[in-house]
Amino acid sequence: MLDVSVNPDEPPMPGKVTYEQAKTFTKAFLSGQPRKATIATTLVKDKIRELRS
Repeated sequence: MLDVSVNPDEPPMPGKVTYEQAKTFTKAFLSGQPRKATIATTLVKDKIRELRS
């Protein structure tokens, strides 16, 4: 049995994507994601953390 912990505010994106994939993801994300504000905040925080290191 495998026990994992998943952050529901972590965006469901792979590490590397093409521009077209990101554009399509963003369009779908904004139209149907119930926790979009929280996930967007997580994205921004992750990017800031990445740029600082």
